Amino acid sequence: MRSRLLLIVIAVLIAPLGFPALAQPAGRAPSATDPAAFVRGTYGRYSLKSATGPDFTGRNASSVFSPSLVQLIRRDQKQARGEVGKLDGDPICDCQDPDGLKLSSVLIADNTGHAAVAAVTLLFPPNSVTHLRLRLVLLPEGWRVDDVETTDMPSLRKLLQ
Repeated sequence: MRSRLLLIVIAVLIAPLGFPALAQPAGRAPSATDPAAFVRGTYGRYSLKSATGPDFTGRNASSVFSPSLVQLIRRDQKQARGEVGKLDGDPICDCQDPDGLKLSSVLIADNTGHAAVAAVTLLFPPNSVTHLRLRLVLLPEGWRVDDVETTDMPSLRKLLQ
């Protein structure tokens, strides 16, 4: 009886030691496994000191978008030949000027561990509200946006194809 109780106590005490390894794949930062942290971090980059905001469709594209969506963005830019292409703004904020942008909420749904959907609400001064849906995929380097849906654009991916 005592040995059985002792085994139960030991099992209870050491069991939590195995859970971090299950919850966080090796080689990834904790936020890399949390889609909400990725989304909050992405929108947090708008508050950094820059006149135009982060360059998510330029040199920073691969830090936000999946490789296949980056490829579609690059193709659109090439076809536009220096003019405005199909993508005429920043798809992450659904805006051309992110000045004053504030992330109001992020709700994660359909998180399978490899894909998720983020419902995002943004506030712009003075009283503008924008709702977006980000379809996310988990890559070895972390979460990336694989598609963007807004009221006026049902699918960034389809727009660029």
